[in-house]
Amino acid sequence: HTVPHAGEFGYETWDRTESYGANCWSGMALDEVRGIAYLTTGGPKPNFIGVGHRGQNLFANCLIALDARTGRRLWHFQEIRHDLWDLDVPAPPNLATITREGRRVDVVAACSKIGNTLLLDRVTGKPVFPFQLRRAPTSTVLGEQSWPYQPDVQQPEPFCRQEFTAADLTDRTEEAESWAETWFRSATTGWFLPCTEGRANLFWNIDGGAEWTGACVDPDTGRLYVTANHVGWLISLFRDGDPPDDPRLPKTAGQLVYESTCAQCHATNRMGIATAPPLRGLRFRVDDAFVTNQVRLGKNAMPAHPDMAESDLKALVDFLMWRDRPVPPLPQKPERPRYGMTGYPKFYDYEGYPANKPPWGTLNCIDLNTGKLLWKVPHGEYPELAERGVRKTGTENYGGPIVTAGGLVFCAGTRDNLIRA
Repeated sequence: HTVPHAGEFGYETWDRTESYGANCWSGMALDEVRGIAYLTTGGPKPNFIGVGHRGQNLFANCLIALDARTGRRLWHFQEIRHDLWDLDVPAPPNLATITREGRRVDVVAACSKIGNTLLLDRVTGKPVFPFQLRRAPTSTVLGEQSWPYQPDVQQPEPFCRQEFTAADLTDRTEEAESWAETWFRSATTGWFLPCTEGRANLFWNIDGGAEWTGACVDPDTGRLYVTANHVGWLISLFRDGDPPDDPRLPKTAGQLVYESTCAQCHATNRMGIATAPPLRGLRFRVDDAFVTNQVRLGKNAMPAHPDMAESDLKALVDFLMWRDRPVPPLPQKPERPRYGMTGYPKFYDYEGYPANKPPWGTLNCIDLNTGKLLWKVPHGEYPELAERGVRKTGTENYGGPIVTAGGLVFCAGTRDNLIRA
């Protein structure tokens, strides 16, 4: 069981009120001679919210070796501990034989969403290159216990950026750059920074890096080829102690103000859109003065409303704080509050293109013998941008490569619907 049952190894790595996930997305690889099956697993669920499954969470985010005859676990190797970012190991494993220090070594490789290549001895499960961990930021979410260390891999060289910075923002046009800078300032960013309440966290790789389609390896050279996406995502958490809206009740004055003034950015269900934060559970996070100040003065991309009538503002605050309609009694402060998230908005600019600098998709070549990233090239184009002279941007792509004995690599899955060699 990739989420261990009672009495099984790893059971104690889940401090559980909920425990699921750790699924194998994309299939296995088989060493027929040794009778060993290799599989990769996704993260624990729900994504981004770990208060109900605190701990290391074996065997999520792992490359696992099983005795194919008995199903017995031979070894496992975990990349991310207590994954709070939906950074699975989604790709099927690749089997290869490489040369290290003058001897041939049978290895298994698995590419991850964050852009690492897990390269392990097929028999022992030991890393071919040193696997380093680094101190990671601590979550500020009530009830969450983020894992203190996360992977900081140097070899094989990562094929993706792993921390979103201001230097990554698009400069495609002045308008796109200004738009991206505004949203960037309103978000949190950082290397393995956990999501926070009420403010979007901007990070890479929810759709890869590598994806389900995986990589291919040239058995003669030990070179691995893998496609990757390079697009940011904006993930917001909120403490959701609010009950569902009752459609049988008539709309209140504050609800009408909200729908005409706020819903365009924060959604009619108050779940938020893109970096506009969710407003459900607001009464647990802020007071009336905070809401009033935000509405009157605005902040970052939120416009100010200095001319809103005082009666409308009071009605709006009462609506957001659940004072204008029946509400169940407030629960006692729980040790593990219930959280929600606002969906999976990608960090796109105002024209619908990624709001980070290209390339937005690449084909990458890694020499497994040395761990060197030999090259990466943009993969795909947006035809309409190419017509305007903006070429070789790469696009999001969901097609795995194939390598031939003649040294050709074929790849597809891009926005322009082309197969490239």
